[in-house]
Amino acid sequence: MINVKTLLKSAQNPSDKEEIFTDYLLISPSYQLAHKLRTVGLTKEERRQQPKDFKKVLEVYDTCGDLISQSFDSWWDERGRDLLRTNQNRTDLIAYPVDLTASVTKLVKEFTEFVTQAKLTKKARISSIQILSNKIKVGALQAKLELINEKGRIEFRTGKRIEHWRLAIQTDLKSKWKSALTPTSGKTAANEQARTILGVLVSKHLKEALWIAENAARGVFPLAEPIETGLDFDFYTSFRLSSRMIGMSAKERNRKEQAGETVRKTYYERKVKPAINRQKTIEALVEARLKIERLNQS
Repeated sequence: MINVKTLLKSAQNPSDKEEIFTDYLLISPSYQLAHKLRTVGLTKEERRQQPKDFKKVLEVYDTCGDLISQSFDSWWDERGRDLLRTNQNRTDLIAYPVDLTASVTKLVKEFTEFVTQAKLTKKARISSIQILSNKIKVGALQAKLELINEKGRIEFRTGKRIEHWRLAIQTDLKSKWKSALTPTSGKTAANEQARTILGVLVSKHLKEALWIAENAARGVFPLAEPIETGLDFDFYTSFRLSSRMIGMSAKERNRKEQAGETVRKTYYERKVKPAINRQKTIEALVEARLKIERLNQS
């Protein structure tokens, strides 16, 4: 007899938007503050920083749980699937195995029993987390995430703030103005306009990312509407937490692969990692070019 729960589970892998929802929770200053309160407690200064609606953030934190201490796949299996896969505007399509050696009468009987059990298993649920169907595309969400994580990574590595136009060059952000600059460009009259426009563009993306993250911490995603919480990004913490989840997810996936289990490709593996590899190649080429220029000048 077909195991209904196992079949339903395999048919309910996360969508890209559901996966990125957790990425935005991790970078949310409110969610980070809630995590600290629930784990080690807040300092006096941090207690003074609590937003007025911090109770709502704590409700979302308690609903979603601790995303910081586990891989995404583990969270999805234990909590995320049941939390986000509600009866709200969703149609489940299931690949049903058919034994062609069985009689038609037997197949119809088994399928009827399967559908009955599936409907009983999938009771209607209303989630407190709203995943919206709107005009904000997954690619745009990821581009904003990349800006935040790269800013945290670069500033931690160099020990100084990176100019926003340089951050645009260092990431996969799309803009025609990038062609006029390189990561090592000095300020000239010819590139001043490009630097200014890219700086404004990055600032806009970072502001929208903060709104999306803070609205996610209040249970609505993706929503790029202004929200005033008095909090701002901790770029290094956001980069560190995101890297930690990626590392734990990779470890979990390696374990599954070694056990012979089917492992889905995440959005990070399909889209983000190739972009990072391309950026590393560009950085290596730029560095090689600079070395050659220095040798020619010596």
